[in-house]
Amino acid sequence: MARAVGASSLLLACTLTVAQSGGSGGADASIARGVLRAQNEATLSSTVSEVIVSMPYREGDRFPKGAALVTFDCNRLAADLRAARAGEAAEARNATVQKELLSMGATGRADADIAVLKEKERGAQAQTIQARMAGCRVVAPFAGRVVETMARTHEAPPANEKLMRIVSDGPLELYMVVPSKWLSWLKVGSSFDFKVDETGATVKAVVDRISGAVDAVSQTVKIVCKVPNVPAGVLPGMSGQARLEQVAGATAAPAPAAATPASAPTPATPPKGSSGTSR
Repeated sequence: MARAVGASSLLLACTLTVAQSGGSGGADASIARGVLRAQNEATLSSTVSEVIVSMPYREGDRFPKGAALVTFDCNRLAADLRAARAGEAAEARNATVQKELLSMGATGRADADIAVLKEKERGAQAQTIQARMAGCRVVAPFAGRVVETMARTHEAPPANEKLMRIVSDGPLELYMVVPSKWLSWLKVGSSFDFKVDETGATVKAVVDRISGAVDAVSQTVKIVCKVPNVPAGVLPGMSGQARLEQVAGATAAPAPAAATPASAPTPATPPKGSSGTSR
């Protein structure tokens, strides 16, 4: 339960902050709270329920893509697979014999068909066990770091039990909840500075995605920003605030007035009593 509170609770706090300060004027009118998250994160599990023999990476360790994060003792499954394949070979031999007997009229069509179907059944059983054995090694889907381990070596967790939570290295994403009225000037591609509370570092964020719907109750919308350059020490889960006055000011700045074209000279009015034509 504590794991599920993390990012959701921080975004909820951001929503409450925006709802409380969204209508205030002054300098705080363009300040929003946000949470940094990794571009990729996953909670890994396995389809097998066997004893764990290796978990070489612990909390905070970095790993490359494709590394074996969890390895199980699958000797029992391997033995089951060998037995299933032996049974498939025996049924294949029996199907061949039944086919020869059928050609000589020494057996019936039903017996020959049943022998073929039993061969296919044993083959399917072998494929099922082989597919399960793919879970004997949990490999990293991307390069990153270990956030938390929920199992230990020598344990035999149930199938599909959570084993490890990981996040990717590299660029981060910034999740923010902002007043929906900001959509009049905050667009995809808008950039701004975000100050991280924990380290005091300031990073450049660029709006990448805007939620497809506005929360009608709080009149807020979630936006996701890219943070391509991450300083050392800035980690997923850190929070901070963004000042978007420069974005709002740059967008709301009035366009320079167009130059008024010079008016044509007004023709002189002839004095009264003079004739417009010469004699």
